[in-house]
Amino acid sequence: MKIKYFFIVLVSLLFIISVSQIFTIPPYQKDMYPIYKSGYFDEIEKGFVVIKDAFIAIKSLKDPVYGWILLKDIEKTQKMDIKVFDRFGKEVYAPGKKSDKSDVNVLKVINSMKPSIYSEIKWGNYISILPIKMEDRCTFCHKGKSGKDIIGVMMFKRDFDGYIYYSSERIIIFILISIVLAMVLFMLLRWDPEHNIKELFDKKK
Repeated sequence: MKIKYFFIVLVSLLFIISVSQIFTIPPYQKDMYPIYKSGYFDEIEKGFVVIKDAFIAIKSLKDPVYGWILLKDIEKTQKMDIKVFDRFGKEVYAPGKKSDKSDVNVLKVINSMKPSIYSEIKWGNYISILPIKMEDRCTFCHKGKSGKDIIGVMMFKRDFDGYIYYSSERIIIFILISIVLAMVLFMLLRWDPEHNIKELFDKKK
């Protein structure tokens, strides 16, 4: 019976957590787990990627300074904060102008095993760090780099509607999880392992 009670307690806790996630007020948590992540944020990140590609294209085809002019215009019109960093994690304010210190969060993305977009919610803002990998169009300014090298990073920060974080798709996911857990809990409550063992011994007699 101890095994039965153990599973009942475990499933009950998971059920309570799952149900609470349907009604909880949106938290401003640091980590973004895939199961929590609404498609709303995916669309935000796609917008960041478009801006990054436009910045690289303008920087490659024209005078590099035009790339930063574009970012400043986007910051004003879209009400977001955009920063550019070199491969050492130092912020680049304009061509030839950069900070003396490296950004710790940017360095974490650059030095990770598989550098990829990193996003988090912090103080009511959605922040994304996008590593920029070496491409053919980058060879004019960045020479002697392989296609796997990270030659820079872009950081985006903008506000968001926290309640969209708990969008219908997210609620549906946890409703389905709660239903499954409720069914498992119901089966566990009806499960009587001692009765099954007794029947097995009675048959042998």
